[in-house]
Amino acid sequence: MKEAGHAAVELALGVAVLLLPVALAVTAFGPWSERRVLAEAAAAEGARALAVDMVPLAAESLVTRMAAFHGLDTRDVRMGWCGASPAASGTPTGSCPLTRGSVVDLTVEVWVPLVMTPWGGVGGLWVSGDHAEPVDLYRSLP
Repeated sequence: MKEAGHAAVELALGVAVLLLPVALAVTAFGPWSERRVLAEAAAAEGARALAVDMVPLAAESLVTRMAAFHGLDTRDVRMGWCGASPAASGTPTGSCPLTRGSVVDLTVEVWVPLVMTPWGGVGGLWVSGDHAEPVDLYRSLP
């Protein structure tokens, strides 16, 4: 008995099994990398804003505006101040002693879908960025 025509089926299955996961991983790397950089930059800018302005709401507003500029909703960003676990925008997330020489620590988490489709993201994970900023020893405090 002759077994003709199986090579095409085996090639199609082999390509689907081997190349499809690689293609999905390559296409998922771009958004993951972009949002990782966003999380790190937002954490640095938010911590700096809190250390300079001493107003947590202003720093939180800065982080959510940065996320909005990247097309993200407020549900896709979480923040945590000074060791508190990150929570959604508008939720109290910790307190820091805002005194001369103290350190303000901010963690920002951003949601990254694993696979983007025209109907929305499928799956996903939180990527985070963390930054610590000292309050200037020689500044005048309110």
